[in-house]
Amino acid sequence: MQGRAWAAAVLLGSLLWGRPALAAPAPLDCQAALAAAQRQQQELHQQAKTLAVLMLGEIHTSVDDHAWQLGTLERLSSQRQLILALEMIPAARQPVLDRFNTGELDVAGLLREVDWPAVWGHDPNLYRPLLHWARLRRVPLLAINAEPALVRQVRQRGLATTPTAERGGISEPRPASPAYRQRLEASWRGHQALGISSGRDADLQGFIDSQLLRDRAMAEQLAAAHRHNPQSLLVALIGVGHLEGGDGVPSQLNDLGLTRQLSLRRPTLPGGCAPAPQGARLGAYLESDASGVWVRQVAPGSAAAAAGLRPGDRIVALNGRVVQRAGEVIRGVRLHPDAQPLVITVDRGGQRLDLKLRLPPSSDPRLAARDNGANA
Repeated sequence: MQGRAWAAAVLLGSLLWGRPALAAPAPLDCQAALAAAQRQQQELHQQAKTLAVLMLGEIHTSVDDHAWQLGTLERLSSQRQLILALEMIPAARQPVLDRFNTGELDVAGLLREVDWPAVWGHDPNLYRPLLHWARLRRVPLLAINAEPALVRQVRQRGLATTPTAERGGISEPRPASPAYRQRLEASWRGHQALGISSGRDADLQGFIDSQLLRDRAMAEQLAAAHRHNPQSLLVALIGVGHLEGGDGVPSQLNDLGLTRQLSLRRPTLPGGCAPAPQGARLGAYLESDASGVWVRQVAPGSAAAAAGLRPGDRIVALNGRVVQRAGEVIRGVRLHPDAQPLVITVDRGGQRLDLKLRLPPSSDPRLAARDNGANA
């Protein structure tokens, strides 16, 4: 149920309640990707007030996915009371998380007591920042997955021959849609190529059943937590394979009547593309070489974007003063008085243009300038 992140994409949740989905990616250039990432944040900010469940998809081994999850959680924590739900830990081990939530266990103790290598296996260091953040913000953790032994049993026997009494209280899942079944079969064939699957049709059905069981287990735990804490926003960290196309956990939540949900995936930026840091006045990434100062990226919604500055422009002067290094531009921008327009003269394809900018207030005009590859 893991996949590779596409090279350049942004996946925005559906605007319709009850139809959360990870949309198919489309190739994007840097500026379009940055703009789409900003739209994702804006959309989430607007919807967070009324959401019951937010599912943040991940590739389990992706450092970038976990960093995005952490940033999203931090922004949301100023809007709503949160509960952080984890696919990584079986629901039966919630007592361990309760001890963590009350401060009895630290992160190391939590990982030890839940037997992390056995129940999850992926590098715990990828998850430590998220767990430390939850402790710092006093955000309770919720375990939502099925026990590995039960998943293995269903994989071997199938759901039809696994008595309800042996399912750990997990009810009958909604059947897989044709599209979801097709994706699960593709995943199974990948396992088969690695020698993990037997290649028998019965094994394929067992694999599909085991994934549906996990989907249902996670959905039921989320639905129960919402009933118990309706004022909180449940944010679940779940592998993207359990969320794509509105199938998996979102489909099971719909079946349980919980439709105020949204699924998101990290906006993936093209190589070398990065947003300007928070607090940047100009909102552009600059580089200088022997021929002058070049604009490499422009952040959507920034002062630079509003004035029409473009990647590929060569900055010639600030308020008529010639500049030759990126550091000169950065320092000039940071020291420019508030509420006064700044005129940037650029060379664009051999044509000189004067662009008038309205800069946001400077938080600290004494900041030192950086040269050769810096943000302003």
